[in-house]
Amino acid sequence: MGEIYRLSNKVQNYDWGSCTMLAGMRGESAPSAQPEAEVWVGAHPSAPCIVHLPTGDMPLNEWVAHAPEDVLPTGWEKDFFPFLFKILAIDAPLSIQVHPSDEQAQTGFAAENNAGVKLDDPARNYKDPHSKPETLIALTEVQALTGVRPADELQRIAERLGLTWLSELLPASSDKQLLESVLRLDNAAAEQAVRQTVERAALTAQEPGLDECLQKLTGVIAEVDQKHPGDRGLLVATVMNLVHLKPGDSAHTPDGQVHAYVSGCAVEIMNPSDNVMRAGLTSKHIDIDELISILADSQPAPQIEGPTPAEGPLGRYRMWDHRLSVTRVRATGGPIELTLAGTSAVLATKGELNIQAGQQSFELKPTESLLHVGSETAVTVTGTGEAFIAAYV
Repeated sequence: MGEIYRLSNKVQNYDWGSCTMLAGMRGESAPSAQPEAEVWVGAHPSAPCIVHLPTGDMPLNEWVAHAPEDVLPTGWEKDFFPFLFKILAIDAPLSIQVHPSDEQAQTGFAAENNAGVKLDDPARNYKDPHSKPETLIALTEVQALTGVRPADELQRIAERLGLTWLSELLPASSDKQLLESVLRLDNAAAEQAVRQTVERAALTAQEPGLDECLQKLTGVIAEVDQKHPGDRGLLVATVMNLVHLKPGDSAHTPDGQVHAYVSGCAVEIMNPSDNVMRAGLTSKHIDIDELISILADSQPAPQIEGPTPAEGPLGRYRMWDHRLSVTRVRATGGPIELTLAGTSAVLATKGELNIQAGQQSFELKPTESLLHVGSETAVTVTGTGEAFIAAYV
């Protein structure tokens, strides 16, 4: 039998977050004082959980460093916690971003270290030597921008909206080449293109009988312009796929894929990295050359998937690593028997749940979490609510 510990999670306050989503999940009637964007469950040094051990409280990253054999999964040869688990509360479009592969991250991290760039320097690109593939699971309706639209769809948009800048950049030899051409427009051309796109989208949105694709595109352009007026990232957003996720849907973002979440609330699982190259819609550091260097040539839309089975108390999501899993738990009062294995985290998102393991009993409310380590542990879940279990075994 393994061990289970209660965690205290850190909330990240970013300007794209919500003052009501996470507060509402916690059952608070008043909005939070500042936007709450992410709940982090993991050991990343930027915002490690506090684990409540019998010997006292300790940041999870310190426990990993002091006693890795007690925390990390069997056969795990690395010295860091194997995943970062989050709840995202998206009230405004996130920055358009790309994450590096392991090889790119290792090279970039070493280069910035050798150059003497401090880890907390705002202009630093690589905070760690790790890749950051990620999978998003929608808790509410979620809109996301990801990858590049097919060439024929882009041509239709350029003609229908009268976007001369886009017509001039098509056709492109690859998705990466199109993104690079957009990102390398000079300032005057980019400013003119942004104005044209906003104006043409506003006019087109008023036309009767607009098809669904153009309705959604003009809506996103208006939202991005409202939140980030004049930002050239709007041009990148225009050429990206707009993906809609229903509650329970998941979408995977691999290394090198351009993406930006637009709205909604979701659970996210990723490699434990904070390496982000940004293309716009942000006040943070932007390094276009570095971003282009890590872009994948092909930028297809993601495959939308659900859990298996789709209904019922337990449903498992497919991940990019066979040792990693995310399981959705839906409790409706009656007991649910399941097994916690390896290094895993239970994160509550709805209602009130009780987790019973032997003589241990934990009450779990939304945004609260538990950590399991060691050998397999049989648990019983009761109550009414929903939780997600991330496990690396």
